[in-house]
Amino acid sequence: MEQVVARQGEGRRVRIYDIARHAGVSATTVSAMLTGKRPVSAATRERIERSIATLGYRANASAKALAHGRTDSIALLIPPAGRSLSAFEVDFIARVVQQARASDYDVLVSTSLEEEKVFARLVEEERVDGIILLEVCFEDRRVERLVESGTPFVAVGRTADPRQISWVDIDFSSLVRSFVRHLRDLRHEDLVLVNTPRPLYDRGYGPARRAQSGFLDACEEFGVRGRVVYCDANPEAGFRVTSEILADDPSFTGLVVMNDYAIGGIYQALTLGGRRIPHDTSIISLADARWADALSPRLTAAPQPVDEMAVTAVRLLTAKLADPALPPEGHLILPPVTLRESTAAAPIRVAARAPERPR
Repeated sequence: MEQVVARQGEGRRVRIYDIARHAGVSATTVSAMLTGKRPVSAATRERIERSIATLGYRANASAKALAHGRTDSIALLIPPAGRSLSAFEVDFIARVVQQARASDYDVLVSTSLEEEKVFARLVEEERVDGIILLEVCFEDRRVERLVESGTPFVAVGRTADPRQISWVDIDFSSLVRSFVRHLRDLRHEDLVLVNTPRPLYDRGYGPARRAQSGFLDACEEFGVRGRVVYCDANPEAGFRVTSEILADDPSFTGLVVMNDYAIGGIYQALTLGGRRIPHDTSIISLADARWADALSPRLTAAPQPVDEMAVTAVRLLTAKLADPALPPEGHLILPPVTLRESTAAAPIRVAARAPERPR
């Protein structure tokens, strides 16, 4: 079976109804000719073939898309940031599947880093009706390609200028500012931001860029010292990076962590380095609530708003599929901070006593 789509560069996908209208026949007649389910006269076949040649087509394996102009499927594209999917990503997949099923859509999940193959299979061959895209960068070629192709999609995250797309995102800048303010209120004056891996930041990864900008701006606003370190997405890297800053400049008393993969290693390095949490060092993070409660001491953190982000992403996409004329829509989420035992008042620094003058 073949699916009729636009020639490359034409922007709008050609569907079975376009062929039927151009050939002056019904859509069922076009479908019957292409699928061979019932005979079509030679004259009608010639008209349909001429319309297909005029409008352009690409072979596609999706029978449902051919017959009905849709697949009743959406794709969820999640290139993992670490060695495996995070708790947020796993929960996000489950919630998207649940929400999409309620709207009669199946979900195809791809965690592949082979972008070209994924786009050729899903977008060019029209195997899905729409896409939910995660791990978005400031300048993101995937977003550009989806806009160019006319494929309905929703981004979980934002580009530098997201006005042309529908998206849902965490307000990372405001969230990190609230972290810094909380530590400042506890009289911490020397903070370190543990950010995502450096290659992700350099690539323009939205959460990393916005979190770091919010952190440095907040440190300046509140008059505290702020430093940034980059950490690979695994506990071993968290242990190594924390050990390095303890050795290089141990004056910090507060850690803001935007790398949930690394938290276990950070805790371990602080403990082995003789730092008590929170008596010597306070930690605050964006982290899954189950993970935050499992640590000892329990982690002061803002929860990942999985449900709200997944439900909003599916709602925006299905609305767009039902009405392609809908304008782009964005949703910014600021999750609340749950105070636990990993943050406390900064340790009191005893000033060096001036030597007494000889009498």
